[in-house]
Amino acid sequence: MREAPIKTLTSFDEYLEFEGSSQVRHEYVDGFLFAMAGASDPHNLIAGNIFSALRVAARGTACRVFQSDMRVLANGKGYYPDVLLTCHPDDLGKSLKQHPCLLVEVLSNSTEHIDRSEKWENYQQLNSLRMYVLVHQDKTRVEVYRKLLDNTWQFVAFDKLGEIEFSCVNLKLTLSNIFEDVDLPKP
Repeated sequence: MREAPIKTLTSFDEYLEFEGSSQVRHEYVDGFLFAMAGASDPHNLIAGNIFSALRVAARGTACRVFQSDMRVLANGKGYYPDVLLTCHPDDLGKSLKQHPCLLVEVLSNSTEHIDRSEKWENYQQLNSLRMYVLVHQDKTRVEVYRKLLDNTWQFVAFDKLGEIEFSCVNLKLTLSNIFEDVDLPKP
């Protein structure tokens, strides 16, 4: 569950100004700022594994991959996804991305509801978005929402086998790649 907002602002521009001088990252939702919590070892390893593979795949292309400290503007709200990939020229060199083709969120007990509801609802408003990936950190499970040619979304869950194709760049990852070095709890 999200904690109470720490500050109320009236505009997204005020948020950007405040965030530029803040020592703590905040997400901006409907005029409210919410402080971002720290992450666990599994969370960081999973996000790092995905980031590293995407970084290698994006080399020599117009795509750039960012991890957790890069903001995305989605439907007037400012979020910090765990991994963000953009290939849009308007996003180059800016600290606020507006045209991601891939967003990854590593789920935790405190953020899962927001990642699945509020963020997903707002992320779907991004015309450039082709994939939204939710990764569990307490079990080997990855959920993928992929935009189809008719602009509908296809859902696929990976629990044991299979390769996840990241279509923005030429990359396929297995669950072993994503969960490398992660100590998952025993069932």
